[in-house]
Amino acid sequence: MMSQNTVQSHPSSTDAYIRHGWSLVPIPNGTKGPRTVGWNKRENALKSQACLPPGWGIGLAHAYSGTMALDIDNWDMAVLMLAEHDVDLQSLYDAPDAVIISSGRQGRGKLIYSMPFGATLPSKKIIRNTITVYELRCATVEGSTVQDVLPPSIHPETMQPYRWAGKGHWSRPPQLPHSLMSLWVGIIDAEKQRTLSIDESCVNTSWDEVKQALSAISPACSREEWVQVGMALHWAGNKTDQLEQALHLWNDWSSQSEEKYPGEREMATQWLSFNSTKSSTIKLATLFHIARKHGWMRPTPDATELFSAIENAPTPPLKLLAGLRPAPPEMLLDLWPDVLRNRAKEVSEAIGCDAVVPLFAGMAALCGVIDSRMRLELMPGFKVPPVLWLMTLGDPADKKSPGSRPMLSPLRDIEAEDRPRYGKDVLEWEGKEAAYAAAKKSFLDWSASPDGLMSGAENAPHVPDMPPAPVPLKITVSDVTSQKLVRLAADRPRGLLCHLDEMNSWIRKIVDKTSSEDRSAWVVSYESEHYEMDRVGAGSIHCDNLAVSIYGNVQPQVFRQNFTALAADGLLQRFIPAILRPESTKLGTPIPDHLTSHAAWEATLRMTYALPAQTYKLSTEAYHVFRVFQSWYESAKQDERLMDSGSEYMTAFGKLEGLVGRLCLMFHVIESPFIPTVSADVVERVIDLVRGYIIPAYKYAFGEIGGATTNVLDHWMIEHIIQISGDTKIVTLSDLRRSAKRQIESKTDAQKNQIIEDSMVLLEKSGWVIRTDVDPYNRKITWMIHPELPTQFSEYRVRVLKAKQRHSDYVYRHAYKLGKERKIVRGYDPKVLD
Repeated sequence: MMSQNTVQSHPSSTDAYIRHGWSLVPIPNGTKGPRTVGWNKRENALKSQACLPPGWGIGLAHAYSGTMALDIDNWDMAVLMLAEHDVDLQSLYDAPDAVIISSGRQGRGKLIYSMPFGATLPSKKIIRNTITVYELRCATVEGSTVQDVLPPSIHPETMQPYRWAGKGHWSRPPQLPHSLMSLWVGIIDAEKQRTLSIDESCVNTSWDEVKQALSAISPACSREEWVQVGMALHWAGNKTDQLEQALHLWNDWSSQSEEKYPGEREMATQWLSFNSTKSSTIKLATLFHIARKHGWMRPTPDATELFSAIENAPTPPLKLLAGLRPAPPEMLLDLWPDVLRNRAKEVSEAIGCDAVVPLFAGMAALCGVIDSRMRLELMPGFKVPPVLWLMTLGDPADKKSPGSRPMLSPLRDIEAEDRPRYGKDVLEWEGKEAAYAAAKKSFLDWSASPDGLMSGAENAPHVPDMPPAPVPLKITVSDVTSQKLVRLAADRPRGLLCHLDEMNSWIRKIVDKTSSEDRSAWVVSYESEHYEMDRVGAGSIHCDNLAVSIYGNVQPQVFRQNFTALAADGLLQRFIPAILRPESTKLGTPIPDHLTSHAAWEATLRMTYALPAQTYKLSTEAYHVFRVFQSWYESAKQDERLMDSGSEYMTAFGKLEGLVGRLCLMFHVIESPFIPTVSADVVERVIDLVRGYIIPAYKYAFGEIGGATTNVLDHWMIEHIIQISGDTKIVTLSDLRRSAKRQIESKTDAQKNQIIEDSMVLLEKSGWVIRTDVDPYNRKITWMIHPELPTQFSEYRVRVLKAKQRHSDYVYRHAYKLGKERKIVRGYDPKVLD
């Protein structure tokens, strides 16, 4: 507990303090602080005791007296918190030169120190769990003073006079200890670094700037402005987890108006009524707007000072541009079943292709041999079939066909082995057909004879049932029309695999509006459901189970050209894209089949082909894992919507639950086909595959290759800032809107603003610009350009300009050769043709 030292005698009058060189302020009777406007100005300090109204107290103006106060409001907490900064509070109180102001209240007190010559620091209030623990008091942010009541003023609560305590004398306060000075400066520096970068307020500021703006507003303002100021501070405090400090700031400012200050109780009640979570809440921009009405001008920051805090040089343009192009996702092979993974790695090494090619081809082969009437029940009423659509995206030289062929070759062998059976069944069927034809002829002849006309139907010759014609085993189809596909599937309820070595022709038919292709038939085939196709002249085709898996290879340019048309109805989004890495294509190392796992792979396919149709279920542990995934999935879906990820991508993202189930079914059939429940390990590996590869593959395929989420504006913004950096140091939102007119012409004004701000975030993070809003309330958003940008990237600017000049030369020459009139390129210097 604080020591209670001998009370010293106090001066008989205010004049003793003034003669000592202290600056004093008058304190109204029954209060702890002055209320008059301008009390904290140096010229309004007391000149003598004769100027003090009768019964009034006095306060020490620290900033003008060269003093400060360590004000303790909670002794126990202050001891602990100061000890964290190597400050021993009890030792400070027990020091032989300690000067203390005592109010007589338990656990409270003030240590008075002299500041280093000419030094003043803004006061800081330390709050913990809504409790003010201690204050470091000297000046305001603007440089005005704060005050502390001096003896013999009367405390308004205890009605007892303040007293001098401690072993020192008031006229010789000790120098501020180095430990306290370091703590104080550290708090100030930390606050300077902690800026309020709050996008929704369109304000990048600091607490010091907020206090400066607040000081310009008269606390005797209208109640509407007073409430708006409080709401703005509440919002800022909530955003920075400093609600208590914000409340005290509002209270300290409000208390400066003697006639309008409502008191702490009313302040607290009003504060609790504020809600910073509403979209319509008042934010800092409003506070700045009010401050400007009261004459405050927000200073334009110095560019050199702003950028000096950035340790690294601005990111080079080429590196920044490369950062806008994401790398293709990497496949983690350990997630896949052993037999498939091992065979895929062997084929990859032997052929010299990306391992993803044989991996996807192998999965397609399994889809071909499995009975598509199998199901995995993920939960009651939610069953998925073993149907997958797989697509590899790579250049012509990426060895897609050679890499897939070894994985699919066993399917041809299984089909070939069925031919003898088919020949025998056809012969038997033809015999039955001949018997049926003869019996039918006898029946017709008898029906036309007198006996038939006179007799009942029970005496007619017997006509046996005619069985359907046998069909050959067909696992794979290739470039087939939708009508033929349905006809083939009608006779093969096990399902089919459509192998499209080159998807170009298939895509061309699918996207051609004049084509007779029925896209709905292909879409239904993914779901493995009943389907009927009606065609004029061809009749109706009834298919009990239309189930078609697809595996194809497509070149990026074909994908890009047809992306919009393929994605229009969700057809494209059913494919799992495999992004091939060009660096993975290399010279292969052929391996003899007897040294590989070819036999094990073929045995797996044959075993899968022999499995009967059945329904698997998740084990209890697997079900729990799947439910956890569903919870993440719902949250991630909301995040993707907030990030405006694009309708094409969101359509694919919306199918992930079912896709996880399909892959779980396939993995389980490969690894444990005779166990009726799927293990948690399988579900966990599939989820890792989906989150680690398939989702990034969607983003890469749809964005980088397909162009659905293009960053054209980002590229343009990089080039634009480089080119203007030599001529200007400041760029505004309105400047960018005018310059980017072509890139954002189809957007609303609000969308244009948001798109540009989002694009500039990239340059802010790369050290190119710093946002310095001069007038955020009126959306006058400003960025300062790094002053070294034109110098550092001068060579790049010249290269770009020369490239554009060469391009212009080419365009002009080409137009000139075609005999075009020169006016189409008017303004172009004809000397370049010489």
